[in-house]
Amino acid sequence: MEDLVRRAQGGSSAAFGELVDRYESPLFNFLLRRAATPEDAEEIAQDAFVRAWRRIGLYDARWTFSTWLFTVARRLAATRTRSAAPRLQGSEALEDVRVHADPARELAREDDKMSLWSVADRVLDEDPRSALWLRYAEDLSIPEIAAILGRSSVSVRVMLFRARARLADHLAADRGGISAAVRAVGALPARRTGA
Repeated sequence: MEDLVRRAQGGSSAAFGELVDRYESPLFNFLLRRAATPEDAEEIAQDAFVRAWRRIGLYDARWTFSTWLFTVARRLAATRTRSAAPRLQGSEALEDVRVHADPARELAREDDKMSLWSVADRVLDEDPRSALWLRYAEDLSIPEIAAILGRSSVSVRVMLFRARARLADHLAADRGGISAAVRAVGALPARRTGA
């Protein structure tokens, strides 16, 4: 991997293309949790790769390439979210929501409520949800997640612990029993090494 990064830093577009091939899907899936639509996630991923190519010389080998790339993407997603935030107040905001609501999308959301990640999307704030995704879906280490989220490793460990506990509590309340919550949160096992 480091060889590909060094070659890309030397100007090899073929090496950078291999990096894109390796990280395209994981980055898109990470951004899917942060973007309003899959199309937005795809655009942000493309922007992140373009920015990474333009700034590959700034990459610091102390971190893995994926940590650096995910940090670039996270910042782009945050900027897009801030700039796309609705500026309407009061009843104007409610009218806008009713007019633009997509019934098919709402039904799909209802069907997905049984999914653990859907529950996480509903009950967790952005950073804890992202930390869970990076840890369990992308298999990144605590220090890598800390670098991406701009937090300390201790903060990330606490965030992961609290997020798992909140999911367990929410699932226990929704499904009426702790055993269902334990089974569901068991899909996100707490790691013994590095967590």
